[in-house]
Amino acid sequence: MRHLLILACSQRKRSDADSLPAIERYDGPTFRLLRRFLRKQPSARLEIYILSAKFGLIPSDYQIPNYDQRMTKMRSRQLQPEVIAKFEDILSAKSYQKLCICLGQDYFLALDKYDMLIKSGLAVRIATGSLGKKLATLHDWLYGKPPELAIRQAVVPQGKASLKGIEVVLTPAEVLDLARQALVEGKGNPGCYQSWYVLVGDRRVSPKWVVSLLTGLPVSAFHSSVARRLLQQLGVEIYRE
Repeated sequence: MRHLLILACSQRKRSDADSLPAIERYDGPTFRLLRRFLRKQPSARLEIYILSAKFGLIPSDYQIPNYDQRMTKMRSRQLQPEVIAKFEDILSAKSYQKLCICLGQDYFLALDKYDMLIKSGLAVRIATGSLGKKLATLHDWLYGKPPELAIRQAVVPQGKASLKGIEVVLTPAEVLDLARQALVEGKGNPGCYQSWYVLVGDRRVSPKWVVSLLTGLPVSAFHSSVARRLLQQLGVEIYRE
């Protein structure tokens, strides 16, 4: 099965003086994820096109210099006719079974009306939202499944955990009761999460928000991975979108 990926260029680039293939020049998180996938599965039947503010819609092996040009709404609208024409050529040249489009809002303007070109039988996945959500969607599309949660295998629930010298000794039910009460009281920003979440009743909440409740520490004081590990040490289930 041949798959097609269209993703935005990144502001972060390698600074090599010589021209590089676009997939090597751009060095943002999506490109690191993509290159890691290609190293693991070099025989994947995946064709990649990159939407560049300077060069338009280019194949991943297109040689480009180091440059600095940001995508704006105006630039995206300027590019739209040639980008749509190129997209139509790509779809006409080969038969694809799956398509993933991973673009920010400004970039998406250049693909306006792309859906009119989608042929029957082509499964389309759009990666939207925060960077974390786009990365999660792209990962799942590339690999065909969510990433394994390594800490689920490595962490044995102990009924207690500590963070920055603060010890927490609570059962999973007690943790969820505290979170439920905090929701009623409107504390903090429970819905601010990227991919991983805790279920409190039927509501999805941020693991960092829960750990902030338990420790009194601000969410900026620790990483998401630390929050997930602490909750798993307490036996609290962590879910992934």
